[in-house]
Amino acid sequence: MPDAVSSNEASGLDKRRKYIDNILHDQQWTHTTHASSIIDKIPAEILHSILSFLSPHDLARVSATCRALAEHASNDLLWNRLLNSHIPFPIHDPGPFDTFRRLYLAHLPYWFIPQHKIWFADNEHTGNLILARYDNRRGVIEAYRVIADRGSPQFQVWEAHPDVMIQSFYPAVSLWLDDPVLLLKDMQPSEPTSECQTWMAERKMHMPAEANHLFNSLILCSNQQDPDVQEPDQLWPPPTIPSGSRVVRSTEGVDVSDPVHWSEASQKAFRIRRWTNFRLMISPGHNSAMLTYSTLDPNLYTPTKEKPYQGIWVGDYSAHGCEFLLIIQSDIPEDEEFEDDSEFVPRGSLHALKLTGDPNVPRGEITFLANDIGPNGLIKVETEEPFKGARIVEAQGHVAGLGFHDDTYISSQLILVSTEYIAHYWQEMGHISYYRRVDIDTLLKT
Repeated sequence: MPDAVSSNEASGLDKRRKYIDNILHDQQWTHTTHASSIIDKIPAEILHSILSFLSPHDLARVSATCRALAEHASNDLLWNRLLNSHIPFPIHDPGPFDTFRRLYLAHLPYWFIPQHKIWFADNEHTGNLILARYDNRRGVIEAYRVIADRGSPQFQVWEAHPDVMIQSFYPAVSLWLDDPVLLLKDMQPSEPTSECQTWMAERKMHMPAEANHLFNSLILCSNQQDPDVQEPDQLWPPPTIPSGSRVVRSTEGVDVSDPVHWSEASQKAFRIRRWTNFRLMISPGHNSAMLTYSTLDPNLYTPTKEKPYQGIWVGDYSAHGCEFLLIIQSDIPEDEEFEDDSEFVPRGSLHALKLTGDPNVPRGEITFLANDIGPNGLIKVETEEPFKGARIVEAQGHVAGLGFHDDTYISSQLILVSTEYIAHYWQEMGHISYYRRVDIDTLLKT
């Protein structure tokens, strides 16, 4: 049963318990043998309502108690509810599987991957951003890399500063569907059991890349952090990104342990091992590479009325191409809150953290920050095109040499064109970078 339920749910559950207690009392239930099960006396709708509070593992335990409960616990409505609680867009049929229960078991214990949907990796310098989803038509859990095409930018002129040359930025963001990063497929959906019903911390993924002798496996991470691992660069996600759960990275000199039971598996991270092998043996060898993926707390990237700039953004990083970042907006100080909506203006601070990066400022690092986008940080409201009407606030941009050497912050300005579109004026460089919000849900429906 979940740790916390609403008061209405708790009250309803108490009533059902009393109902069952009354039946037991009326029948003077003892330890003697009865010809029929007491379960037969409980109305099916009451029993199904009680079972709806159980986890899939509890449903499996209930099914093992008696034939009547096994039949009730296999009700497909229960498994449909469980499954839809793990995916952002509900489904109404089991796709290529006979039942929702069989579908749920087909991808157990990997439903947390499409549930959290956004995952970013620890590739050296560059990182990697992927989106995971469940495709009901094919019955697979899959994840693809998010990419952006900058297109053909046009030069712009800022009338207030004609010496600053600007290139427009209208990126085409998409999923790289030709090369899945993760693919979980039940090879025999018509069979009553699935290979996932046998516990394994590492599962080989059957992917198209095998035709080119490139193999991939998915590895669950342990939720038990090694106390001997203290260095920030040995953990993922990095300390710059707020997270209540960090796992040990698979890096040189650091041993990572796999979970030995599903209860020890992290729901916020996983690893992907990739290797090439041109022989008949397809097990990982010394040439295998391991990446660790972590997810983001939705509270960090979901915009609200008070935090309209929060989200996943894509930025123009000139020769480095397009990079993805997480913009976090802090809470509004209590003494600056306004009750009248007409007087509300953006407040708090903005921190932009790279989810993908480059050899200068790599993934996981801050790319810019603005300590106060409210009245105290306001420079002016621009009166000239192409930023007419935009609020300009004080900021700092993060720069570094190759290999993230000699990093420092330099004074800059954020031009808050809209909650979907931001310009960053690097004053010392005479350069403007653009950032645009990424519509995650639209990409997932592609």
